[in-house]
Amino acid sequence: MGTETTIQDALSAREIKAANELTRRWLATRATLPAVASGLGIWPLLAALATGAVGETRDELLAAAGIDADQASRLPAALLEAARSTPAIRLALAVWAGSRVTLDPQWAANLPVDAVGSLTGDAAADKAALDEWASRNTGGLIERMPLDFGRPIDLVLASALSVRTTWATPFNDAARDFKQGPWSGLGRCRALTATLRDDLLRVADDASVLTVPGDGDIDVLLGLGREGLAPQAVMNALIDAATDPGWGRSSTGLAVGERAVGVAVTEYQAVQPQTGPEVEVQTVGFKLDADLDLGDDAAALGIVTASDEDRAQFDRLAAEPVYITQARQTATAVFSATGFEAAAVTAIAMTRAAGFMKPKHRHVRASIRFDRPFAYLARHRSSGLILIAGWVDEPETV
Repeated sequence: MGTETTIQDALSAREIKAANELTRRWLATRATLPAVASGLGIWPLLAALATGAVGETRDELLAAAGIDADQASRLPAALLEAARSTPAIRLALAVWAGSRVTLDPQWAANLPVDAVGSLTGDAAADKAALDEWASRNTGGLIERMPLDFGRPIDLVLASALSVRTTWATPFNDAARDFKQGPWSGLGRCRALTATLRDDLLRVADDASVLTVPGDGDIDVLLGLGREGLAPQAVMNALIDAATDPGWGRSSTGLAVGERAVGVAVTEYQAVQPQTGPEVEVQTVGFKLDADLDLGDDAAALGIVTASDEDRAQFDRLAAEPVYITQARQTATAVFSATGFEAAAVTAIAMTRAAGFMKPKHRHVRASIRFDRPFAYLARHRSSGLILIAGWVDEPETV
């Protein structure tokens, strides 16, 4: 009986760091943080493109992905195999080619098995087929491929990523009106509260980060920055906290009366003795969607040359000259009282060039209130691989 390949088996620590750093760099360069996005959804596509590219095109793709040519050739298949061992994560990769391009057989052979399909040239039929693939591979969370089929498309590379987890400690769900702050005036919002009995809250000078554990080896981290800190800086701190166990300090080290960003430490009396850390959480539910044009992030994603009809070199991918004409991602995320689910479909379209009882026990409890915009991410707990990240500008209303 064979052993399953885990994410840690499939990817080295350096490769996991490279994937996480792609997420960090991409989000840091955006003028505004997206509500939900997945660098991991882009990463294997950059690797697949790099194996079919030469010269400056390949070098730019590899640099953005943070890998070398040998790693690029094995990563897509290895990542797919690893995801199969983690029920909370689903990942699919696919390539569709039209009749105007002839795929290099060696490049196609390096792609994951059964990943290659055909485009008919009928825009409506192709859209329906690719929409069905997106829906099927995200469990219905995303129902369409984020491409404009009204434009010429000769080749499509796509990834579909989804993550689902149920909280170890469910939240209480109630409606709340915010009386002050940026969310005042929104009306009834979905407020979530819970007391988490573990060392899950870390604080630093500029931000506080809460880890919410779920099943399937998934954590969701919420990061609250100090007043006035730019969203990109909050996200950067959150990624630091997600990837560095030494980030900040535990809230258990805070004394009664001491404060950190969004955090207060108080004491109260209870019947039973305190047996471990207590973290009182007040946050909000959110249901977010985003449609991202990755062409706006071409430099961060290493696709500047690849998108230039005159300079793109994909000699090892197809017999005909091709270049990127569309690169888009559609993503969704839901944080509820019972768990978290998110998905991202990333698509890169290419076109043929030149036409392509009495209280008596003292308890100490740290409390955190997410009562203004904050960052979040979902992480594979064992490997530290960041799956989904985003910015909560407003909570879900009820």
